[in-house]
Amino acid sequence: MDETNKLRRGFWNGKYADRHTPWDLGRESEPVRRLAASHFPSAGCVLIPGCGRGYEAVYLAERGYPVTAVDFADEAVRFLRELAGEKGVTLEILQEDLFSLDAARNGTFDVLLEQTCFCAIDPSLYRDYEQMAHRLLAPGGRLLGVFMEVKDIEGPPYDCPLDLVRGQFPEDRWRFDWSEPLPRNPERPGPEYLAAFTKRGD
Repeated sequence: MDETNKLRRGFWNGKYADRHTPWDLGRESEPVRRLAASHFPSAGCVLIPGCGRGYEAVYLAERGYPVTAVDFADEAVRFLRELAGEKGVTLEILQEDLFSLDAARNGTFDVLLEQTCFCAIDPSLYRDYEQMAHRLLAPGGRLLGVFMEVKDIEGPPYDCPLDLVRGQFPEDRWRFDWSEPLPRNPERPGPEYLAAFTKRGD
């Protein structure tokens, strides 16, 4: 692991170890329930990058989806493994850098669930995120996300208005499907919205 990744991993692990995790609701979020109920395919493999404590991963695994949840913070991964054991669900939990997942996984996922990851990474990594999503999703695979707007604060989380997010997913590689604002959740630091993209066929 290079020095930059060590610093990133240490930063996020420190947040969990110090219990300074204001984004953590202690449960799966209502927007993810909404996405799963109305926009997920009836079957398919799901990738959750930057899964944190992984409530959404467990929620989807309980509903029969094969889930791969990725985070590199020790405390978050430990918690998720314990939670999955308590709930009696099976899912793949990877403690890895989401930008360096093995090439054997390329094109193997039908859905990438974006939930608090994109807004947490440094804006300099947005291109890396798009490339990661594009290589890991199958042609026709969908990126279904909950994005956040947090103006006038020093991130993370970073402000992710819709125009900025759409600009990270080139039209020759992605089809933008729709977006939808969400009711304001006082437990979150800013307003949220749903957005959906489809990877164009290779």
